[in-house]
Amino acid sequence: MPLAVRALVAFSVFGAIAYGANARAGPDVFRVDPELTRAEFAVSHFWVTRLRGTFGRAEGTVALDPEGHAGSIEFSVDASSVDTGWSVRDDFIRGENMFDTARYPIVRFRSTQLIFDQVRLIGAAGELTLHNVTRPIVLKVERIECGPEPGSGREGCGVTVVSSIKRSEFGMRFALPLVGDVIDLSFHLTAHRVPTL
Repeated sequence: MPLAVRALVAFSVFGAIAYGANARAGPDVFRVDPELTRAEFAVSHFWVTRLRGTFGRAEGTVALDPEGHAGSIEFSVDASSVDTGWSVRDDFIRGENMFDTARYPIVRFRSTQLIFDQVRLIGAAGELTLHNVTRPIVLKVERIECGPEPGSGREGCGVTVVSSIKRSEFGMRFALPLVGDVIDLSFHLTAHRVPTL
């Protein structure tokens, strides 16, 4: 159930992205707004229900060059910020049988390749580090909407990124199969372009 993280991942940040229609020379840098970003996960629970939860703290940055089909993404989630709506369960998920946040508090995603359709970012391949295990993962960008924000005029992007992982591949095997192995992840992100000096 953990996982949401993937992250987070990241994803997020990609969205920042697509904004490529007004491409400038060199990469643009976007920063994920933690206050406007939500990381969610869902997992099968006792074969009947779906357990859902969120992670309340996430951050990241993205460097993007749509014209050059280049860039990078780094995204992290604070695993201790998990919230399933029941504090007893949340404490268990933070414990050594699951995330073990005392030793591994942060889940990280680092891109190795961005995937474009012309100048539009549609996905990212990279490495997810969870529970002190690093494995390859692919993220899909489902939605990207970019433009100036009303009021502030800041350039921002709203992005939805999805993926799935097997928690057993990250050493989190407790309660299998009562709690499912496959974790579905979704990230709803807002990122703002960092002004150049």
